[in-house]
Amino acid sequence: MSNEDVDTHQEGISVIIATNRINCLVNIFDNYLRQDWSIKELIIILNNDLMDLKEWELEAERYHQVTVFKLSEDMTLGKCLNYGVGKAKYKYIAKFDDDDYYGTKYLTESITVMKKLNAAVVGKRTCFMYLTNNKEIRVRFVGNEMRKVNILQGATIFTTKSLLQKIQFPDKNLGECLEFLQNCKKQGYKICSTSRYNYAILREDEKNHTWQPTDDYLFKTSKRVAFSEDYKNYVDEK
Repeated sequence: MSNEDVDTHQEGISVIIATNRINCLVNIFDNYLRQDWSIKELIIILNNDLMDLKEWELEAERYHQVTVFKLSEDMTLGKCLNYGVGKAKYKYIAKFDDDDYYGTKYLTESITVMKKLNAAVVGKRTCFMYLTNNKEIRVRFVGNEMRKVNILQGATIFTTKSLLQKIQFPDKNLGECLEFLQNCKKQGYKICSTSRYNYAILREDEKNHTWQPTDDYLFKTSKRVAFSEDYKNYVDEK
């Protein structure tokens, strides 16, 4: 997506990730470093008492504007995200998940669509899903791109720090994003979807995910695109 309508990357974006998965370090850093938006920072909140803060800090030191914090695993995901918002230095905030894929143009698209549609919150409703076990690429919730919506994929929430200071994530581990969006809608904030591109849900074995919908639900709410080992070729915006 062109960013000609945006002030040429002069506005900063804070990417916030809360994780309790020890094996997601590489994916988290790759997703952030891949972004082509120039003024950005990454704030990582470790939410597992067994995670080695020093290991993550050593990795963070290799890059510009990456900070890592560790909170007790007794603290909910919602509270961890709010903590990250408090540490953010930039106007715009992108919530990333630790185990999905964010393409190079993800942040650029998010801020561009927010401005074009004059939305308070943007993210994905229609989006790609890659089933890693059988190499199947699907698209979820077809027909919900570039429009006003009531719900977004929680891993793709993009908004402003000022809004997140007014409406915080609720103190819970499941459904925190849905409740946040419901509260935004109740208070009259415009929520819009972006395109299907630049992001993919990566699904492995069900036990590896916090969100555990049935296969029947996943297939009823999505459409097969292809079988391929190169899902990025379909997901990344050309």
